[in-house]
Amino acid sequence: MLLRHDAAEGPRAPAARWLGRSALAAICLSLALIIAVGLEGRSAAVSALPSAGGWPPYFFNARIAPAWTSLQIWAAVLPGGLGLTAGLIAVRRGWRPRPRLLVIGSVIAVTVLTVLPPIGSTDMFDYAIYGRIAALGHSPYVMTPAQLRASGDPVGKIAPHPWEYDPSVYGPLGTATEWAAAKLAGASAARTIFWLKVWNALAFLAVALALDWMFRRDATGRARAHLLWSVNPLMLFAVVAGGHIDGLGAALGLFALIAARRLNVGRGLLAGVLVGAAIAIKAPFALFAAGLGWAARRSPLTLAAIGTGAAAVLVPSYLLAGPKAISAVAGRAAGQSDLYQPWQLLTRLLGWQNSGRGLDILALSASAALAVVLLLRMPAGPARMASVRPALALSLGWLIFSPQQRPWFDAMIFPLLALMPATRLDWIAVLRLTAATLAELPGVTYYIYLHPASLFSTANAIDRWIVPGALIVALIGLLWLCFTNRWTPGAEPGGSTGADQGPPGAGRSASSARQAAGRLLPGRQPGI
Repeated sequence: MLLRHDAAEGPRAPAARWLGRSALAAICLSLALIIAVGLEGRSAAVSALPSAGGWPPYFFNARIAPAWTSLQIWAAVLPGGLGLTAGLIAVRRGWRPRPRLLVIGSVIAVTVLTVLPPIGSTDMFDYAIYGRIAALGHSPYVMTPAQLRASGDPVGKIAPHPWEYDPSVYGPLGTATEWAAAKLAGASAARTIFWLKVWNALAFLAVALALDWMFRRDATGRARAHLLWSVNPLMLFAVVAGGHIDGLGAALGLFALIAARRLNVGRGLLAGVLVGAAIAIKAPFALFAAGLGWAARRSPLTLAAIGTGAAAVLVPSYLLAGPKAISAVAGRAAGQSDLYQPWQLLTRLLGWQNSGRGLDILALSASAALAVVLLLRMPAGPARMASVRPALALSLGWLIFSPQQRPWFDAMIFPLLALMPATRLDWIAVLRLTAATLAELPGVTYYIYLHPASLFSTANAIDRWIVPGALIVALIGLLWLCFTNRWTPGAEPGGSTGADQGPPGAGRSASSARQAAGRLLPGRQPGI
């Protein structure tokens, strides 16, 4: 039996079990549809890829029409988001799935998605090309995918058009992972992509196992953490099926925060090294470093250790990569808002043209203001993991208002959310992720080329109106929670924001966490 329930679950247990089973069925359906799209091969969601000569990725040339692919992939996302939501509600009501089976299910899903071609994005093709450029002795911060393709290199032939004239915008450690994949694969683009998927799969599973260990004495928190990450079909889609490098950064950033669960010089140094590595993957993970710094602000020695550890990774890696690496990472234009980002509604309404710099300033100011509000009003974080709450507040503030919106960017907040106590912030995160995933689909085919006309109209409506509206609703909901303090059902307006809960392994025992929750919210158990 997949489901287990305790005698203490109470009268709502049958309904919770039914809801939990329904959630698992929806999650499995979502993953099955994603896998089917990958197996079908080249389509509106999967770019053409040469054979790997017996190696993964494996796929058929089913020649699926864009309309059918779009329906498949949209049908995968909606039950995925609904199943995730239903599962979280069921856990709050007492459902307790067996964690070992959730971990096994995650391993199976990750393994299958790893041996399929990238789904819903061409970013992995860019990663493969940057790795090939580095393996050939050139700098991916200078040489572009179009130049590699013009040279006649076999890997360069897969260069996707959207970023063909752009050098790498990823950190030196991200380039190192791409170089390693290219070295292992040689001149095979498909094998390079497979090895890149392997790194992402290992990172995803490392996070799943870390969360499982952190909540090993807390059945409620353990089930919730696995739903938010391990068997979250939308995270599996973004990090493993899509193969985005954000998963590597999220894993290193999470381990940095775990290392700092006891703040001292030694742990601060280790946390600094790990967060420096995360930043060297992708720059926005500097927000995790800021979270560590906030937590250690009253300990100058620990703060210095964190800075020293981060510098020990960042300084030599950027020196080796050269000054072009700094300018490429720092100079990525952010002013052109994505079609489905709420900013585009404002730019269209005001008739702004070439609003890049002004939009950057506006977005940065709004992000900073929201981060301050979240730092002041978010519920207490996990015990003895003081860096999780500020890291989540800063990351969420940036994600909400960034002109670039991608569902895989949210990989940085879901592990942090899993470490926080269960609140209505879960629904905000799930709504954002589901909406942004829908807007990215079907994936590699720009919707203006989709046929028939009804498919174009549907994609256009989703991108221009439905998803921006959903993201605005998520923002309004977040601000409402901040200013009413109704983070948990039953909380009084202006009252406590909840217990200082968290993984038992992070400091306090499960019983002491329940006692604290009982003092702050009488009659309520943590996570319910």
